[in-house]
Amino acid sequence: MLKITGCLVVLSIVAGCAQAQRQGGAHGSTHTHRSQLPPDQAARCFARNAEEHSSALVSELSTGREGRTEVTVRVKNGVLYATGDFRRAGPGSAGTITLMVVSSGRRSDLIDALTEGC
Repeated sequence: MLKITGCLVVLSIVAGCAQAQRQGGAHGSTHTHRSQLPPDQAARCFARNAEEHSSALVSELSTGREGRTEVTVRVKNGVLYATGDFRRAGPGSAGTITLMVVSSGRRSDLIDALTEGC
């Protein structure tokens, strides 16, 4: 009887961990964006597009070491919407963009709108 109870406890813990991993993956996605613009300009473009996408969004930019520029996009109530980390790559830049939202349409449509012209 004790062995069966122990097995059930272990199975419950494993099932709970698996469920948490699935839920975490469903709430965000990461995308790589290559740009001909330098990192600071690509980051400003991403921030501007986010704010134009919805009047409920606000963006903050910060320039870090080695010419990196980071963008944090939040809903005006403080909820994190997206982040971007843009760094030099050849003559332009490469950005890692993380969306914390699930789009009702294709996810690529949202990332395309946020990086248009960037």
